[in-house]
Amino acid sequence: MADAVEIRRGTPEDFSQVVQLWLEMMRYHHSLDPRFEVAASGEQAYLEYLSDVFANFDFNLLVAARGERLVGYTIAAIMVNHAILALPQYGFIAEMAVTEAERGQGTGEAMWTAAVEWFRRRGITVVQLNVSPRNESGQRFWRKLGCGDFLDILWYDIPRKAT
Repeated sequence: MADAVEIRRGTPEDFSQVVQLWLEMMRYHHSLDPRFEVAASGEQAYLEYLSDVFANFDFNLLVAARGERLVGYTIAAIMVNHAILALPQYGFIAEMAVTEAERGQGTGEAMWTAAVEWFRRRGITVVQLNVSPRNESGQRFWRKLGCGDFLDILWYDIPRKAT
């Protein structure tokens, strides 16, 4: 019988596996939209980002493990709204990735539940996240969990001037 998935707080020892999961996620997103191209130094920059996340009290790196192998991760963050809005803070799912072989087995839902519980303990009542409109499986996943539309992020390429 396969090991059960364990959701736990990530540690620096997990960073190399998280980077590999991130790269898998980014390759998938790049296949959907070339604007998700990872920079040549992206892997090193992401490793440094994970160190910053780990050191920040308002961020939580959660990992999904089957034994010693990570099969998913999520980064949850507490964000501060501008003082003009009545809601002072909100939760934000900065990233969630589940390796392709693990999808559809409840791993993403388990990480979502753990993130929501962490937000709840911190007094957060709302969660936001971004999902590409081209990521149909991601759209289905998040909507199945009860997430709905809030904002659209638009993109405009500034034309180059003729020389």
